[in-house]
Amino acid sequence: MKSNFVPTVKNSALLYCVIFTVATLADNIWQLCRGQIADSNYHIINRAVVILIAVITITLFDKFRLKSKPLSHIISYAISMIAVFTYVWFTSFLDPLGPGAYQGIFVIYTLLTILLSVIIEIKERIKRKRQSVTN
Repeated sequence: MKSNFVPTVKNSALLYCVIFTVATLADNIWQLCRGQIADSNYHIINRAVVILIAVITITLFDKFRLKSKPLSHIISYAISMIAVFTYVWFTSFLDPLGPGAYQGIFVIYTLLTILLSVIIEIKERIKRKRQSVTN
């Protein structure tokens, strides 16, 4: 287990950095297109926490294995969605939420999770195909 821990943390940290950078750039471009020229530190920290939860979910997708792969992904997603909703609920004590806050985070987080789940599946199929060619 110990020998597998360090590479998992390194891969998760790299994935976190990539997703956070892409999400931040996309959000900032979207804000500039809407005429908003500044982003709040609070909003950036919230994005960082939600992406951290997403990366933990991706790691769960990779490490949490049941006999049914879709069931493993659904359970990981359900656990992480509960964590995201709990985080959004806690943030409501610091800053009032907009009327569509839960719906918005649900849609964005679900779409991101589906996209990353598909990417992981494609990556695993390519890896299996390469292994079958070399064997």
